[in-house]
Amino acid sequence: MDTKEKLGGWDCGTGVPNLLRNRKSGRYYTRVQVGGRRRMQSLKTDVWSVAKLRHADAIAKVARQRLSRQRLEIGNGLMGDLIDRHLADYLANTAKAAKSKASMKASTARLLKQWTKCFGTDLRKAKPYKITVEQARRFANFLHGEARFQQRNTRRAKLGYKAVTVNTTIELLYRILRMGVESGAIPMVPFDLNPIIGGPIRKPETQKKLRLPSTAQMRELFAEMRRVPDAPNLVEMRGYLAERCEASTELAEFMAYSGARLNEAVSFDWADDLGNSVILRGTKTEGSRDREVPKIAALRDLLNRMRARRTKAGRKITGRAFSIRQCREALDGACKRAGVERLTHHSLRHFFATICIEAGVDIPTISRWLGHADGGVLAMKTYGHLRMEHSFAAAAKVTLQTAGPAK
Repeated sequence: MDTKEKLGGWDCGTGVPNLLRNRKSGRYYTRVQVGGRRRMQSLKTDVWSVAKLRHADAIAKVARQRLSRQRLEIGNGLMGDLIDRHLADYLANTAKAAKSKASMKASTARLLKQWTKCFGTDLRKAKPYKITVEQARRFANFLHGEARFQQRNTRRAKLGYKAVTVNTTIELLYRILRMGVESGAIPMVPFDLNPIIGGPIRKPETQKKLRLPSTAQMRELFAEMRRVPDAPNLVEMRGYLAERCEASTELAEFMAYSGARLNEAVSFDWADDLGNSVILRGTKTEGSRDREVPKIAALRDLLNRMRARRTKAGRKITGRAFSIRQCREALDGACKRAGVERLTHHSLRHFFATICIEAGVDIPTISRWLGHADGGVLAMKTYGHLRMEHSFAAAAKVTLQTAGPAK
């Protein structure tokens, strides 16, 4: 082929095989063959010298992927081949949310990094059949008690992951080895997720039973949140503190009366108040995005009070409804003073679901209000019980005529 050859809109005269230049944009592309089909891969540059280096990297990457597939096809793949296949399949799944894909990337990176710290070897270079149940158990214990890691925006390293992270990492290893079984690299996965003999690999997880205050206690809690600390050295700041206490209470009430997650509540805009309902702009799942939640009486009263307070202060009712990003400290302090078991932001969402159930709203409807995408499975699992206060009231309504003792 002549170096000056033109192929449609592509300039093939770059002097490097399979390095093409788009005539319209001037950018360079690598022509690769993946899965028996040719495609163009952008090198994101219009500089020939940079494109040449990136082209070489792209060709090498395709070669590694091709070699990996060949090893898997003949049942001789390495753990790295299985890890790459598993991650590629997961990222290509259009049903998975962006956050789920980011979480899978993080879990894969954690698996590789901590395996090296635990055993001093590269997991990618290991043969699947050499992974043993003893290694899996040792790795789980290492993650739980010995692994050091640093969370985002923190200076000090932490020691030991929580049970849910240990479970996620061990389950990822299990799924990767399952792919090894399917490809013929190993006859079976060498361990179960919950083996009976030798102790559990996965740390047991038990779902805590929700312990929420009664409706009357919640009202007392919100009143306590509004109370301004009475301290002589804070007299000059009393107006500021009163505003902060009110803002924190309004945010807490909004979550308790709408079922909004924290990020959904702080992003609530006055334009999202539709009169008889509100729009909650969730991002966690597909079902939570821009969902419409009817106003219960308490939410309607809250928003009316918020409007009145802002109008009295000469503020416009536009833009974000809340000026703060969280109310954790205010909620913690109020719980201690009111003698209520500690509540979190998410506890307020649980409270909303519980009062809806007690009012007779069916689980699938509540599930839609909460933004769940499973039709009520998670809601039934989480809120299938009722508070003891409600249970006793319901039991009192049950009457049964019994026959007296035989004479």
